[in-house]
Amino acid sequence: MAKRQGRFKEFLISKIAEHMVVQMKTPPTIAKVTKGLADSRVAFITTAGVRLKTDPAFECKKGDPSYRIIPNDVNYSDLVVNHEHYDTRDAQKDINLVFPLEILKELEKEGVIGSLSAKHFGLMGYIPQVGVLMKRTAPAIADQLVDLGVDIALLSPG
Repeated sequence: MAKRQGRFKEFLISKIAEHMVVQMKTPPTIAKVTKGLADSRVAFITTAGVRLKTDPAFECKKGDPSYRIIPNDVNYSDLVVNHEHYDTRDAQKDINLVFPLEILKELEKEGVIGSLSAKHFGLMGYIPQVGVLMKRTAPAIADQLVDLGVDIALLSPG
């Protein structure tokens, strides 16, 4: 019975996922790299559900196209992973697995990257409202990245 329920759940998820995929009619514009990595400002964007403990939780059941700002000077003890669509146990133990800000800070100190953005961004990757993500959330994050002078945005799924 449990095996049958598991297959049914997978079937339902696959049917829902079919409606979450948007086909691109034209290829995306790829930005030209004009600076070396050592001269670039870097931001990190994750869909692993990382947020400040003081921020509102992501809506995991229905999906959530919103985002949370994570300051560069954040204390890792102030972060939490809020996601129900992957096993978060390891990420809860070591958030660097999904949000490697400490590693990026080491690369900044070593001069491998020029600097880190003052802000990074956390999303919850289960986002059935793809239209809202593409028309509102992504442009809002992109505008902030431009305002922050970010040259490179690293994106990581949960």
